[in-house]
Amino acid sequence: MYLDVDYLGSAEAFVDEVLTAINKEVLFDEFYRYEIEELCQFMHCFGAPTGTVLLQEGEAGDHLILLLSGRVIVRKTDLAGKAHSLAMVGEGSILGEMSLIDGQPRFATCIAAEATRFAVLSKSDLNEILALHPRLANKFLTMLLQIMVERLRDLGTKVVSPSSRPLV
Repeated sequence: MYLDVDYLGSAEAFVDEVLTAINKEVLFDEFYRYEIEELCQFMHCFGAPTGTVLLQEGEAGDHLILLLSGRVIVRKTDLAGKAHSLAMVGEGSILGEMSLIDGQPRFATCIAAEATRFAVLSKSDLNEILALHPRLANKFLTMLLQIMVERLRDLGTKVVSPSSRPLV
């Protein structure tokens, strides 16, 4: 799945690390420990050195990542081919959720700004959670929807800021 990364094992062995990371994100406040433990049964953990491309804009994607440690730069390429930094995110952040949901190519490139550990949830594993734990899946998908809406609102604010160029 990834080049230059170390497979660390099932996320079941990293439940405490996952809990520590997600405690930094308000949207995970609605989850109980047992629900996170259930999610971890379907996730796998990896470690990546600084500079590793975790997600590549334009490539197919069928998984999301949950950052457990480290920081990641999120970049988007404009029509002229110039990369622009959109954000620097840290532990507890979820990346790649759009492609997981809609099956479209990656929206942005995500690069490890420092040594990073992360958990991966694939589309097939999400489908298994839907089948086996529908309430948990509903809760998780609702959280992903909230993340996407928040990011869309942030983007809308940036697009209409006084320093932005006209859209037309």
